[in-house]
Amino acid sequence: MEKEKKKIVVMGGSFNPPTLAHYKLMKNAVDALDADIGFFVPVSDAYLKRKMRHSHPPVVLSPELRVRMLQSMCSDDSRLKIWDKEMGTIAASTMETMQAIQKYYPDAELYFVMGADKLDLLTHLTGKRDFLDAFKVVLYSRESETLDQLLKNSEVLSGYQEQIVILPQPDGAEGISSSLAREMMLKGESCQELLCPGVWELFKGFTSSDFPDVINSFKGEYDFLSNRFPCRVLWEGLEYRSAEAAFQASKCQDEKERRVYASCSTDKAIGKGKKQIPYPGWEENQLGIMESILRAKFEKNPSLMQKLVDTGDRVLLNGNSKQETFWGIDLYSWIGENHLGKIIMNIRDKETL
Repeated sequence: MEKEKKKIVVMGGSFNPPTLAHYKLMKNAVDALDADIGFFVPVSDAYLKRKMRHSHPPVVLSPELRVRMLQSMCSDDSRLKIWDKEMGTIAASTMETMQAIQKYYPDAELYFVMGADKLDLLTHLTGKRDFLDAFKVVLYSRESETLDQLLKNSEVLSGYQEQIVILPQPDGAEGISSSLAREMMLKGESCQELLCPGVWELFKGFTSSDFPDVINSFKGEYDFLSNRFPCRVLWEGLEYRSAEAAFQASKCQDEKERRVYASCSTDKAIGKGKKQIPYPGWEENQLGIMESILRAKFEKNPSLMQKLVDTGDRVLLNGNSKQETFWGIDLYSWIGENHLGKIIMNIRDKETL
């Protein structure tokens, strides 16, 4: 008699925080399939920060805390576990995660949990990456008959109905979400009814003050924070057309050489600066040089200083997509020292003392 394959249910998510709905959906799927393991797979910190960057404020729980919350949620059922290997990556890929788990459990049958609202994603994963050739799916739906008809009518999914298990939404899961829990916390309201007891104990101490608001791009409404912003900058006896032009000129010790930059547009100054060999010691002093230039920019332009003050106590991140991690933050990997943002915040703080 052939030995029955081990069954593993996989649920991916931010779990920011994990909710009672996550628990009920996983527990229900594990019970329905008589599965051996139910893996919660939390996304990486970088992915979560990218996802939350347009939220105000961006409530991002640390990877360590999200794992602790999930551990508390799994504590009453030995089948429920955490697959935290995705947390060390920058990207979050359903296919790669499932392949990694399959490699670890080569003889197991893997089921990925999805809501019926993710049908487009399932179609994409199957049409482009043959997802349902390798794995099975648990689809939760409040209208199973309608979903069954949609699957039959799908050009991509109609041939995979044996790979798809449709389950009804379990009682008590509807209307519960991580975003609602975050929203209630920011309003100072209790969200205890949305969370498992252990998760609530870890989450209940947070308030809005723990999550300062962020400006993560010096563009659009906040382009005046950028060094490229066109404005009069009087520095070291010469007037430049932007802070960036002054900074590029600072690589020269000779005033005559710096004077050339004073008449340059920002783009031309950057082009010249890339070819300029800085004088000995410039690298070690560039942070102080940048601060003196930016002080000149804001202090000699009162309207810009007022706009800076109006940003309040928001965190200023010089976010970029160019992997520039000294002056800013790379918004894909979320790695960076953000020296430009720190200098500008220091100027703002001293102005508001």
